[in-house]
Amino acid sequence: MDITRVRRPRLRVWEHHPVSPEAPFPGDAGEQVADPARTAAETAAGTVAGTAVTPAPATVVIEDQHIPRRVRRPLDLARFVLALAITAAIILIAYFASDTAAGLDSDIETGASLLPSILVLILNIIGGIGTLGLPIAVAVALIIRRRMRQLFDSLVALFIGVVVLTAVSWGISTLDLPALLLALAGSTSASAATTTPILGGLVAFLTVARTMGRRPWNVLTVVVLGSLIIVSLLSGGITFAGVGISVTIGWAVGLLTRYVAGTPTTRPSGLEVAAALDRGGLPITVLQARESTDRGRRYLATSRAGGRFLVTVLDRDLEGAGLANAIWTSLRLRDDSTAGAFNMRRSLDHAALVSYAAQAAGAPEPRLLLATEVGPDSVLMAHEFIDGVRFSDLDDISDDDLLGAWRAMRTLHENQMTHRSLSAEHLIRADDGTIWLIGGDTGSIAAGDVAQRIDTAELLTTLALLTDVTRAIATGRTALGVEGLGHALPALQPVALSPTTRRAIRKRKNVLVQLRDALVEMRPGASNEQINFERFRPRTLIMIIVGTIAGYVLLSQLTQVDLVGLLQTADWGWMAAAFLLSIVTYFGAAWSLSGFVPEHLKLHRTILAQVAGDFATLVSPPTLGAIAINVRFLQKAGLHPALAGASVGVSQVMAFVFHILLLLVFGIAAGTQTDLTFDPPRIAVVIVVAVLIVLIALLAVPAVRRLITKRIGPLLKEVGPRLITVAQRPMKLLEGIGGILLLNLAYIGVLYASVRAFDGNMSIAVVGVVYLAGATIGQAAPTPGGLGAVEAALAAGLTAGGLDAGLAVSAVLLYRLITFWIPTIPGYWAFNWLTKKGAL
Repeated sequence: MDITRVRRPRLRVWEHHPVSPEAPFPGDAGEQVADPARTAAETAAGTVAGTAVTPAPATVVIEDQHIPRRVRRPLDLARFVLALAITAAIILIAYFASDTAAGLDSDIETGASLLPSILVLILNIIGGIGTLGLPIAVAVALIIRRRMRQLFDSLVALFIGVVVLTAVSWGISTLDLPALLLALAGSTSASAATTTPILGGLVAFLTVARTMGRRPWNVLTVVVLGSLIIVSLLSGGITFAGVGISVTIGWAVGLLTRYVAGTPTTRPSGLEVAAALDRGGLPITVLQARESTDRGRRYLATSRAGGRFLVTVLDRDLEGAGLANAIWTSLRLRDDSTAGAFNMRRSLDHAALVSYAAQAAGAPEPRLLLATEVGPDSVLMAHEFIDGVRFSDLDDISDDDLLGAWRAMRTLHENQMTHRSLSAEHLIRADDGTIWLIGGDTGSIAAGDVAQRIDTAELLTTLALLTDVTRAIATGRTALGVEGLGHALPALQPVALSPTTRRAIRKRKNVLVQLRDALVEMRPGASNEQINFERFRPRTLIMIIVGTIAGYVLLSQLTQVDLVGLLQTADWGWMAAAFLLSIVTYFGAAWSLSGFVPEHLKLHRTILAQVAGDFATLVSPPTLGAIAINVRFLQKAGLHPALAGASVGVSQVMAFVFHILLLLVFGIAAGTQTDLTFDPPRIAVVIVVAVLIVLIALLAVPAVRRLITKRIGPLLKEVGPRLITVAQRPMKLLEGIGGILLLNLAYIGVLYASVRAFDGNMSIAVVGVVYLAGATIGQAAPTPGGLGAVEAALAAGLTAGGLDAGLAVSAVLLYRLITFWIPTIPGYWAFNWLTKKGAL
């Protein structure tokens, strides 16, 4: 075998940086302009900008972006949040699990007493010398490496760490929290130390100096810090929890200092990128910076043969970007294979795997030409460049273009692959008219049915946004067939789409509705059940948090009330009346629903549905749970979903109207004296007049009128026809209105009976105003069943009406016990029974 050595001439390089306030001018130290003498020297040394290169007989023009010398790494911020979370967890465990913490400290003291004296002496010597010697040694090493800025930042972190921990120790000592002081210091003495500032400051110093990432400094760091921790515990002046928060707070201070001050960048320059491409067999003549991303940079390169390709550089400096969003997405969604914080090596492997798989499948995606390492902290991928126009920039999209997009996606799906981001920016019409897919690095292989449905739904939505629903449906049907396109229906949900597409549909919210309707008409009789992608919704999380807070407040109130004594002192006759009136409310609720449904409903099942609604309100806001139960009940009773929603909507609108009318009537009655003269409180008159003035002023603003029309118009369009249908049957209308009045009057009667059960003396008109106002506040509260808000509103209203505060709280607790807590038990049974019978 003959081996011929090819000797290449030198590589001449000129690198151009755009002028910016931070960028150097030509001829300064930062500008890299190759002259013959300098290039010869670099060639002789065999390196260019510190990177070994093979000389080439071409001039490379590099238009690079300004690369900052220091960057803020997202991973440092994520670790800072983690350090705070660990600190809070240690404090909570030490405070609430004081017996466990005390037992742990006792076990440590017992174990320490068994250690040999020579070992304790050695630990004291290492800790004592290391406290001063390790920072000095690290400082000398940083000076030798010319890291003066890093040394300065480390000293700043040391100072801040000592100050913060000293302040924390002083603050805990001055607070009147003996349990916390005992948990952290092991003593209730005000002079006891709850933290070790020297240990925390040393941790902050070493964090900024990054000793754990270099040998042998990592070993020395572990030995010295371990010795200091053991010595601190052996001294008995602080507990394990106190040492723990000292370490975590010091770590947090170091991470925050490192994030604020920035870390010296390791991102390669354009010159190093060009050299890496040359080593990989892609010598270039031009390298132009195009954009910066949250994962690195993109360049457009021109090869010596005149071809162009896209270079994506991934930087380790940006690892951890998107971590918070990735955690939230993984917790919220059931299946999201694309979620994850940025990791340079993992992202490269995944993108290369998907690209090679698409290449083998013959999918119209740019070929991966090269994947290589630029340096220890950066990698690059070079893809062929497609000359064309993105769909988002096209003024006219033909049906052939739409069909090309559908066929491109079909090719992926036929090979069990998905794209997962089929937005308008990732669809390109090449100069020759062919359609290409880009941005597929977030895709997946061996994709399942759900992932393919999401792809189909997103492409359908994207094409409908670019053109119209009819053309998107028609071309999709041609390319995929009725069944293939129909698979998108369960995934037509905003949560299943990519962020870019979600932002686009916010401007045209009716697109998804139109697409669903078109797919249902295309496949009549097919199942239209949606896929449940979410484990929980943000609103649910807010409800849980607010409900927990409200529950804690309510339980803290209940602990101050003797429920047994409360029931013993109550008048059992009035309590029985309250129970009977609460049963009447279910008849009123049932008639208020059936009265606005022209179709026949069985009364006993309708009543049970209202009882089941009480169970639903235990885990949802007051109105939402009952509405969901009623809509489901009507659908199972044979009504079309649109008619079921319209019927419940009519019921809710009428209930709101009569609620306001009753509030007005009871308000007038409450202000009427025994001599039939109307003399309401002056403050009430002022409030009513002020509210009316504000409402009139708002209605005079055109923007407010448009907003009201926009919000109420669709509701009236949906409810109006149903209301007209019901109005043609006077007995049905009377049934519905009568049910609404009976429901409200029965609830007023329950509250009045609860007041009288404790010998309270209050006009029923005032009680009616209090109930109607409190119910309004409760409906607006996001907590389950209006928990906390209803109790506070009713108690405050009764007290303002002249009732004793203690008696008001007792009456409200009895009222809520009868109307909210006790009905959840039969509500659970009713919910299960109706579900078993197929009525829910």
